[in-house]
Order: sequence, then C-alpha cells, then structure tokens
Amino acid sequence: MQAIMLLVLALALAADPPPPPEAVVLGDEEVDETVLVTGELEVKKARDELTLKLRSEGYKRAERHGDYTVYKSEIAYHPQVWLHDDGWVSLRRQPPRIHSPGHAFADQGSPLNYLWCVPTLMTACVSVGGWMIGPRKYTGIKGDLLDSTRTEVRKVNDAVVRQHLGQRLYKDIPGDLDKLWRDAGVAAEVRRRLIFVYWDSRVENDAGYAAKKAIQSFILGVVQASPEPYTAAELASLNADRTSERPLVLAGLEAPAPSPAPTL
Repeated sequence: MQAIMLLVLALALAADPPPPPEAVVLGDEEVDETVLVTGELEVKKARDELTLKLRSEGYKRAERHGDYTVYKSEIAYHPQVWLHDDGWVSLRRQPPRIHSPGHAFADQGSPLNYLWCVPTLMTACVSVGGWMIGPRKYTGIKGDLLDSTRTEVRKVNDAVVRQHLGQRLYKDIPGDLDKLWRDAGVAAEVRRRLIFVYWDSRVENDAGYAAKKAIQSFILGVVQASPEPYTAAELASLNADRTSERPLVLAGLEAPAPSPAPTL
C-alpha cells in the first residue's frame, strides 16, 4: 500500500505544473478611459461634499446657470455662493427677493398667497436684506462662510485640477501629437523637430514635467517604433538648442562618440 502511494506521489511530482493564470494587461485606451472616469467621479464627490456643507450652513436652494451653480441661503443678507465648473468659487450679495407674505424664500407657500402682493402691500413680499447690510458686517459673514467651507472648497479645487490634468495628459496631448505625426504632408524630420519643440516648451513645474513625460512616452511608443525615428545625432543636436533645464532622454539612443583626434 505504501509503495502504491509513493508511486502516485512520484507521478504527481513528475507531471507538468499547471500553467500560471493569464495576466490581464489593460491597453492604453482602457487606462486613459479609467483615468478620465475616475477624475469625473472625484470631482462629483467633492462637489457633493461641498453641497452638503452648504446645506448645513442654510443654503437649501441650488440653481444651475450655464457653467456654474448658484447656492442661495434662507437668510436674505447672506451671500450667494457661485460654484463654477472649473472649481472657482465666488460670493455675491443676494439681490432683492420676492416671496409670499409670512413665508421664507425657501418655502414659498401656496401661490394664492401672492394675491396679497398688491402694490400697496408690496413691501410685505420683498426682502432687501442683501442690499441693506453694511460692508463690515457683510465682510464678516463672508469670512465666516469661507472659513467653514475652506476644506470642501479646496477639495473641489484639487479634484478639478487633477481632472483637467488627466484630460490633458491622457487625451489632449496624445491626440495633438498623433495628429501631427500622421500628417504626411510634412517631412518626417520637420515633424520630429516640432514634437521636440512641443516637449521643450512645457513649463518646468509638476504639471509641466508630467506633460513632458507624456510626450516622451508618445515618442518612445510611436515615433521610435516607426520607420522614421529620432537618431542619436539628431536628438543630440535638438538637445543642444533646448530651453529646458533637462535634456530629452530616449532609451536606446546615446550621443555618438566623438571622432578620435588625428595622430600626427
């Protein structure tokens, strides 16, 4: 019995090992789409958090106007909050508001109540607090609101910046470069120079370095894989005239060795 068990064990060890699980590799388009969708969700989450914070401060109404949203407080002399799609937030005085007598602006009541808004009783239907409050008190109210929403506003700003940067890095820049590189009406040498100038002209900060890296990835994946890639001598010449502090470095390309001095 033991001999049979040893034989079975030996046969099992001698068998070919099972193949490893197949690796799943996302293509560039899938990665790009994932980044863009993630950016949109991050912006939405940050805006929702700001909306909840404003609601807790009495801003119960939100109205959409073009590329911005206006949040209005129940208190007439509190400023309106304008949240723009690009993340910019501004505060403005609330204009005079019409409401039915005995009801707040956020709770208009029955439309029949507006029958009381005849010319002789119009003051009962108009709130002018946003215009009547003094500058000093209004400035203090704005400061308190900015302090209470500072964290949420910063999250919206940061999320919008990251979304726009992702759009730029994973969609706009590759699209611009691909259109330029595929222009058969322009000589390949000119196209390569234009791409280098595009790389060289990026601002040297965190966003600019990210853009430079995206351009470098395009060069390595598209230009260098084509029948008309950069040569080492060409890259060295372009880098010699660059305005950037750092040169463009491409894997596999090295500057040509200097010619040996002639022997006398």
